[in-house]
Amino acid sequence: MKRGPQLVDLEELKTLMTGVQLSDVKLNEYINARWLKYVEWWDSRSRQAKWKYLGLRSAVVIGGALIPALVGLRELPQIGKYAWIFAVASIAASLVVAICTGLESLFGFGDIWREKRMAAELIKSEGFSFLQLTGGYAQFRTHEEAHKLFAQNVEDLIRHEIKDYILAVTPRPPTSKDSNDSLSGLGAPATKGTG
Repeated sequence: MKRGPQLVDLEELKTLMTGVQLSDVKLNEYINARWLKYVEWWDSRSRQAKWKYLGLRSAVVIGGALIPALVGLRELPQIGKYAWIFAVASIAASLVVAICTGLESLFGFGDIWREKRMAAELIKSEGFSFLQLTGGYAQFRTHEEAHKLFAQNVEDLIRHEIKDYILAVTPRPPTSKDSNDSLSGLGAPATKGTG
C-alpha cells in the first residue's frame, strides 16, 4: 500500500544527510543526534497533538449537534414512555461535550500541534539550507566550513522552541483590573511591589 505525501520523511532526510560527509565523524553524529532527532521529535509531537485535537474537537462538534436533536426528540408525543432514553442521551452528549472541551482547554493540543509543526518545519528548513549551502550558508564553499554556523543555528532553534513550549504550556495567571492602578486602563500589566 502506497503512503501519501509526508511533511517529514526521515529516511529521505537521512539519505540526504549521508551525502554530507564531514572529516570529523563526530560532526556527522551531531547532525543525526541533534538536527535529525529534533526534526523527528517535533514532527511526531505535532502529529500526535493534531489527532488528539481533531478527535476532541470532533466530539464537541458532533455532541453539540446531537444535543438539540435529542432534546427535540424527547418532546415528541410519539416517543411516549421512551422519552427518558433521549433525556439520558442528551445528558450524556452534554457531558461528552463538556469533558472534551475541558480536556482541550487543559492540554492545549491545538496550540501544541501548531507550535510543534512550526518548529519541525523551521529546523527542517535550516537543514535544507545547510545541505544546499544557501541562505546564511551561501558564504561557505563546503559543508565543513558551514558546520559551525549550522550547529549554532540548530541549537538556537532548539533553545527558542523550548522557551516557546514552556510559555505555551504554562498556565497564565488570571488578569484582574485593579482600580487603584493608573496603568491598568492603558493595557500595561499591573505590577505589585518592587521586587
